[in-house]
Amino acid sequence: MSSDTLKLKSHIKKRALSVIVLIMAAVLMLSGCGVSSGGAASPDKAPGTVISETENELTIIDQAGREVTVNRDPQSIALCYRVVVRFLLNLGVGDRISGMGKTEPFLEDVQPSLKETVDVGKGVADIEALASLKPDLFIHKASDTETLDAVQNIGIPSVGIDVESPEEMLTALDILGKVCGAEERALELSEYYETSVEMTLELAGTVSDNKKKTAIVMGSSIGKVADGSMLQGKMLESAGAVNCAADLKSAELWPTAGTEQIFSWDPDYIFITGSGASYTADDIYSDPAWSEMKAVKGKHVFMIPSAYDSWEFPGIVSSLGIEFMMSTMYPELLSDEQLEHDVTDFYMMAYGMELSREKLGY
Repeated sequence: MSSDTLKLKSHIKKRALSVIVLIMAAVLMLSGCGVSSGGAASPDKAPGTVISETENELTIIDQAGREVTVNRDPQSIALCYRVVVRFLLNLGVGDRISGMGKTEPFLEDVQPSLKETVDVGKGVADIEALASLKPDLFIHKASDTETLDAVQNIGIPSVGIDVESPEEMLTALDILGKVCGAEERALELSEYYETSVEMTLELAGTVSDNKKKTAIVMGSSIGKVADGSMLQGKMLESAGAVNCAADLKSAELWPTAGTEQIFSWDPDYIFITGSGASYTADDIYSDPAWSEMKAVKGKHVFMIPSAYDSWEFPGIVSSLGIEFMMSTMYPELLSDEQLEHDVTDFYMMAYGMELSREKLGY
């Protein structure tokens, strides 16, 4: 069968499916089963699109492509997707978090009330706990539509977000700003992040292709690496490096390249995730098998700062991770003094805190 025939059949199927969807929507509307506020899918509208708004409610498209109606000023917010917490703290609405799962010292120092929140599940939502808490809003990862819809079905507006790329992070920030009534703050945070990343991209652009450092980010266990689709991989590229693992294809969250492949790549720099790694740079340095690698010989193996707050966590803090990588690989472009200045500026802007190098571990 020719490719043109296949394309024609695919087009016909898509048109037929569109007609069926329209008919189903019309039937639901006529039967009084209005779907616009119940998490209905709206794949034709961009995430963050406001469908309608009143004085008390806002209907928006989340990053799962669902059309959701939320209260304009939610006073009680629940989540079991820990990524969301930093976004809410940055937006200045951390005191509204009433239910969550795992927390950490940094988050509790920023927002002490997190110590008193109801446990609604760590990664996996506890539907019974959520039903008892009855928050005004539930925020979760967009990929888990089953949970989003289950929470929606017990009468709690649920919004899905996706934060695996810089573009998605900014969209998530925009959506959360809108649903939490903090649009101006969301815009301020977005502009700060974009300005920071644009600065590093401009600096990286001054490095000729034949002078670019090769690098990888290794995951929680030795041999796992960040590919080109992951936030950590994109951070490397923004910092001016060539990510050796950019084209690695895998269904794993952190693809397994294996040590032989890493030895073959022989990168100039190796960065290690600060989020739960079971090994350290010293472990790499002390292992004879790694001794002939350029990164090891040059003492260019580094843990991404995470002693107190992780600089690779999805959110605007990842701008610091990019600067750390650039300052490490190209100190002539971004000095240690500049990095320290920008770190101080970031924590004052994002959290109103001044934190020492010792505290942050960089």
